Amino acid sequence: MKLTATVDEVRALLALAGSGHGRKRSASKRHREPRPLRASRQLLDRYERLLAAGREPAIVAIVRGACSGCNLRLPTMVELQTRRSVAVHTCPHCQRMLYVPDLLREADEPGQTLADAAAVGPSRS
Repeated sequence: MKLTATVDEVRALLALAGSGHGRKRSASKRHREPRPLRASRQLLDRYERLLAAGREPAIVAIVRGACSGCNLRLPTMVELQTRRSVAVHTCPHCQRMLYVPDLLREADEPGQTLADAAAVGPSRS
């Protein structure tokens, strides 16, 4: 599964994950944190479904060809698609959302899509 995303939306999801959203979930809906406006409803719904299923963190990086959530090696095709497409892909093992940290580092313009950053490519320093 893949969802279209901008670099700003991925950063918003990472900020949401870093804020502890999900660990201190209240049974009452009126105590829920407001949703950030920088991520699409489709991405946020997917994120919340993963948290409800016990997949915390819900969005994880690809590190050395593996999902950093379950630490299992990703199929080559999934890794390549994640590095090259305008989308947040799903780990086939744990179902978490995957992102490529190099693309976030390369993207410096607000609103830039992951494809724009992928076109620049990771730095080779």
